[in-house]
Amino acid sequence: MAKSIHVFMLLVLHVLISALALANKVSSLSHADECSMLLQFKENMSINNHSKVASWKSDGARRHCCLWDGVECSLGHVIGLDLSSSFLSGPISSNNSLFNLIHLHTLNLADNNFCYSKIPSGIGRLSQLAYLNLSYSAFSEEIPKQISQLRNLVSLDLTGNYGLKLKLQSSDFQNLVQNSSETLRELFLSWVDIDSELPDSLVNSSLLTSLVISNCGLRGEFPTSIFNMPTLQLLDVQGNSDLTGYIPEIHCNSELKHLIIAGTHFQGSISASIGNLTHLNILDISSCAFTGTLPASISNLTQLRELHLSYNGMIGQIPSFFSNLTQLTLLDLSHNEFTGSLPSSIGNQTQLRELHLGNNGMIGTIPSSFSNLTQLTLLDLSHNEFTGSLPSLERFENLTDLILSNNNFDRWKLPDWFGKLKKMTYLDLGYVNLYGEIPSSFFNLTQVKSLHLSGNQLKGELPSSLLNLQNLEEFYLDGNNATTDFHLFLSLKKLKYLDLHGNNVTLSVKDSHTNETQPQFTALWMESCNLKVFPEFLRFQQELEYLFLINNKIEGLIPGWMWNISKETLSILSLSQNLLIGFEQHSPVASWVSLETLDLSHNMLTGEIPPSICDLLYLSLLDLSFNNITGSIPPCLEKISNSLVVLNLRSNTLQGTIPNVFTNESKLEMIDLSENNLEGQLPRSLENCESLQFLDLGHNFIEDIFPFWLGTLSKLQVLILRFNKFHGIIRIPSDINVNFPLLRIIDLSYNSFSGDLPHQYFQVWSAMKETEANPTYMSMPRMWKDYWFSIQLTNKGVNMEYQKIIKTFYAVDLSSNMFRGKIPESIKTLTGLQLLNLSNNELSGVIPPSMGNLIRLESLDLSSNKLSRVIPQELVQLNFLEFLNVSNNNLIGPIPQGRQFNTFSNDSYMGNKALCGNPLSMKCGDAKVSEPSKVSFEEDTFPDGVDWVVILIGFVSGLIVALVCGDHVTRRYYKWFLQRFRK
Repeated sequence: MAKSIHVFMLLVLHVLISALALANKVSSLSHADECSMLLQFKENMSINNHSKVASWKSDGARRHCCLWDGVECSLGHVIGLDLSSSFLSGPISSNNSLFNLIHLHTLNLADNNFCYSKIPSGIGRLSQLAYLNLSYSAFSEEIPKQISQLRNLVSLDLTGNYGLKLKLQSSDFQNLVQNSSETLRELFLSWVDIDSELPDSLVNSSLLTSLVISNCGLRGEFPTSIFNMPTLQLLDVQGNSDLTGYIPEIHCNSELKHLIIAGTHFQGSISASIGNLTHLNILDISSCAFTGTLPASISNLTQLRELHLSYNGMIGQIPSFFSNLTQLTLLDLSHNEFTGSLPSSIGNQTQLRELHLGNNGMIGTIPSSFSNLTQLTLLDLSHNEFTGSLPSLERFENLTDLILSNNNFDRWKLPDWFGKLKKMTYLDLGYVNLYGEIPSSFFNLTQVKSLHLSGNQLKGELPSSLLNLQNLEEFYLDGNNATTDFHLFLSLKKLKYLDLHGNNVTLSVKDSHTNETQPQFTALWMESCNLKVFPEFLRFQQELEYLFLINNKIEGLIPGWMWNISKETLSILSLSQNLLIGFEQHSPVASWVSLETLDLSHNMLTGEIPPSICDLLYLSLLDLSFNNITGSIPPCLEKISNSLVVLNLRSNTLQGTIPNVFTNESKLEMIDLSENNLEGQLPRSLENCESLQFLDLGHNFIEDIFPFWLGTLSKLQVLILRFNKFHGIIRIPSDINVNFPLLRIIDLSYNSFSGDLPHQYFQVWSAMKETEANPTYMSMPRMWKDYWFSIQLTNKGVNMEYQKIIKTFYAVDLSSNMFRGKIPESIKTLTGLQLLNLSNNELSGVIPPSMGNLIRLESLDLSSNKLSRVIPQELVQLNFLEFLNVSNNNLIGPIPQGRQFNTFSNDSYMGNKALCGNPLSMKCGDAKVSEPSKVSFEEDTFPDGVDWVVILIGFVSGLIVALVCGDHVTRRYYKWFLQRFRK
């Protein structure tokens, strides 16, 4: 027996000796070589004194480098390097000595700066790597495929290279998961551009505990079996908007602690089996497409600390079962469709730090149990319909953010306890029915940075205790009726955003603040503040981006110093609705190198458009409308044709032709040159404006044929050519595709068009055949406030100004031209129309019964034509018809009865001597009705005799009505009338 043991020991010794010999043969590197390589790595990098490698020095000892900071050794070899946060800087190449350390098991280079270089392909030589962390280290470009060949990976972290375009090829992603499926436990690839579907082999990674692949551009169907992987504890795929899926039935043995799928396209209802995730600490399914009600099984998630459900389509009441989730520190149910009242059980969440309930449809009062939530640091109840009074929050001493805006609280005054919330940094009390004066104690909130009091009924003078708010950066008081001396705000050194719109502001003449002592504003709203002069403090403002002095009483000249403020930063300048007449000196507006919006509309500016405007190379909105500007449109506008989006020169006295300045790079969406004295033909370069949605050239003297070539503009929705000298027949050229695909509103009234109605266009105006609801308005989005497109139309017999144009409005006005012939049957296809005006033409024939198909029609004017026969009974089907005028035609027979026709007055039918029935006094069946009509409308027939007396009486009475009731319209068109008929 002893002999056997001896033999066995000899064999074991032989094996060990052989193994050591083999190991020495395999490894050509000695320990000294590895230390030398570390020193070479140090020499190739830029470091500072705080770096871990700064202390690496050669001391001649054989085992010295194992004692270096960040270095780990085993069996005489370097197996681990932790150089995270080591202030390493500079690119790293594939031939770097670091990649010759073939025994490395762990490599951590996180939180360094490798200057946007590529991850070296030499990483593939470290075949023993199990832990690789290159996160937050400024690597970029394509990840080498050699990473996917590391078959022993346990943990890989490449996160944190946001915005650096670190990209992993789809095939390499597949290989990475496939090759390491038997070892991989942690995979962190957030912000790596993958643009791939998730590989099926991922499900086979039986040891996987953490899968974090957020914001990677993943697409396709998410493998639902991942939810039931037995070892998975962390799943984060948020921010992959093209990733679809749903929450499947989840097994009871799930180990998931963090489930984060926010910002994906997961949808459907939330499965009741979600209650099986009893280990969950964080559940974030916000910004998905989930609908339905919350399952009661959520009450099983007793370990839950954070629940994020915002930006979904969840409905129903806030369930009372939340009372079971006593560990919650964050609850976010905002931006859903929750209704009903807030359950009193919400008071059980005594650990809550953040409660987000904003942007729902909740009603009722806030329960008294709310006072238990004293640990709250953030409370958002905004944009609901809460009523009653706000319970005291005096005990909420940790509160930093309080957002109550847009609710229906009972009318209330600011209580003194607000001044005791000493940690408050963000307070939003906008539109909550506050009234009265602001108490001095309110301004004890010395830490507040953002204060919103907009849209209330606050009044009185702001107290001097406002000066306590020395940390204030944003103050919104707009929509109130307070009084303040602007001098107070000049003592708040950190103030950047100030909105005093609608309040009574005085400008202290005793102001002694200079550029060094006053705050440098970023945005300033002083709209409707009763200002009479330009605020002197503006002289010292050099960081303004947005300046609004709209609707004040500032008169006279714009001072010369205005052109010197905020030269590098000013982006929006709006001085509209004042009494300005010009510039104190020649306006060098080009000094504002960043200006994007210039709005000087609704003033009394005279003179010509300054050519320096053309030097504003970033200008996207130019509005000089409603002034007394003369001269011509400057041809130099060609220089900014590729930046302008809105050009509004409406209601001036501009003359000459429209310059041919619109380039192929034009971004123009809106052009309004109406109510001027422009003449000549339309410039063909307008067809270069491929983004054009709105074109209004009405009330000018433009003389041209119908611009059929505008039909190639695929985005054009509104075309107004009214009150000009357009003429000729309207037809579609056979060799050009000009179908105006999105046209919704066209007004060609008061021109000299002739021939038949444009029945070919009726057939191809496809947008007018739609009935889809899109209750938004035509506008140009801009910072803080949209710029609305506006037009003037004759609707329901009245000249109407549309300050906003809703995208569901469809109108055709071809009135006051010389169209002849019949109303074509093709008009019935324009089923989206709400306004149709064909009056004051020479149309003959019958009213087509098929016009009863225009079921959305609200206004129909066919007056002053030569239409004959009966009014078709089919028009009774027009349930939305509010205005009908068929007067002064040759119509006969009974007027249709019922529905909307019971609401029309005599004026709708006057001048048709053979019509009968309500509301006319002529009853059907009278002898006069049966007589043949002798009414004749000849083109050049004029009345004589006593008819002139009747006409003169009507003219005089109409003039009196116009003078009394039509001042708004008369004042606007008096200038146009004189100019037009003076020629």
